Amino acid sequence: MNQPDLNKRPPLIFIGSLIAVYFALSMALLTPPMMTIALRVAEIEPNNKEYVLGLLLGIGAIVAIVANPLAGYFSDRTKSVLGKRKIWMLLGTVVGMAGLWLIAWGNVGVMIVGWCLAQLGFNAVAAAVMALLPDQIPEKFRGTVSGALGMCIPGGMVAGIGLTNFADGNSYLMFLLEPAILLVLVVLLCFVYTDKPASIVDGDKLTLKKIAKDFYFNPLTQLDFTWAFVSRFFFFMALATFFGYQVYFLMDRLGYKPAEIPEVMLKVNMITCAIQILSSFVSGWLSDLMRTRKVFIWISAAVYGVGLLMVGYAADYNSFLLGASVMSCAFGVYLAVDMALVTEVLPDPHNNAAKDLGIFNVAGTLPQTLSPAIAPFFLFLDGGSLPNYNILFTVAAIYAVLGALAIKPVKGVR
Repeated sequence: MNQPDLNKRPPLIFIGSLIAVYFALSMALLTPPMMTIALRVAEIEPNNKEYVLGLLLGIGAIVAIVANPLAGYFSDRTKSVLGKRKIWMLLGTVVGMAGLWLIAWGNVGVMIVGWCLAQLGFNAVAAAVMALLPDQIPEKFRGTVSGALGMCIPGGMVAGIGLTNFADGNSYLMFLLEPAILLVLVVLLCFVYTDKPASIVDGDKLTLKKIAKDFYFNPLTQLDFTWAFVSRFFFFMALATFFGYQVYFLMDRLGYKPAEIPEVMLKVNMITCAIQILSSFVSGWLSDLMRTRKVFIWISAAVYGVGLLMVGYAADYNSFLLGASVMSCAFGVYLAVDMALVTEVLPDPHNNAAKDLGIFNVAGTLPQTLSPAIAPFFLFLDGGSLPNYNILFTVAAIYAVLGALAIKPVKGVR
């Protein structure tokens, strides 16, 4: 199997297919926790929706924490005839699709099982897809490609919300359209590139002890990687707080009815998506041109905190939209440049890229467990009967500022 030339720009058909898969993955993985699961929970358990949502998202995130690095670890060691990444993308999509079908069909208990399966499958896809960045893309082009991938997240959110509107209340369509699109695009991606063979030669029997040993690393000897991890953890604590509770904010604070949420979210996200796409692409390109990453990351994380404060104290739709727009601009910058930065501080980028990226992605999935678990505490901290979003989003803003501060000690990347 031919190795890709990492001194040349990869073929545009590969880059385009990679972007398309990441776009569809963003739809399939982010639309449920951002909107459709909240709507389904509100339909089944309207009186305890905040707590049920926190439980469901929290348990699913625990699965994601384990699934992403483990899938990356085994992907690095897979010697399938399809290559070491393709089999994980294909099977992961099928498993994730089955999980979302369970959410559309079942009660709360079945929904929890379904979201765990969805997290298991789609995080396996994410581990394999993100490993293609160091596998196939030269370092000098990664900022631009990362910026393009960063644009997929807001684009995927808007498209997912649009498909939810198209579903017109049909639970099966609401949950299954996105993964069906993902499956088609994953198949196409598998046809347009040559997968690198697993290069790890390991004669030891694969045991739990060996896996634990392979995953162990001393954070004090990999300080750049550690600080990048801490920065993403706090930033995603802020992100998970907003995404997890924005639907209920619109319902509880601004008075929208559940049936109105998909249309409102679509309008908001069409505007914020355009802002995020522009900021993501421009910042990724500029970070390559200026040969610097850190300044983009710490400024964007701090600005995201400002946007959270604006949302937390919003009393009407226009104020909410303004704060969400500020956050989207910052999120686009952060995500585009952060993805490029982490590929440059991996402990072992040649042999264990997917596993190392999987460990790093825990910084993004762990907040999905912690944030919904502790959010009700802040929502009702003042002892009132109504949720206090001022407190919740102020705490989230503090998370974002901590994420900005944590990136400054990184020394191996400018």
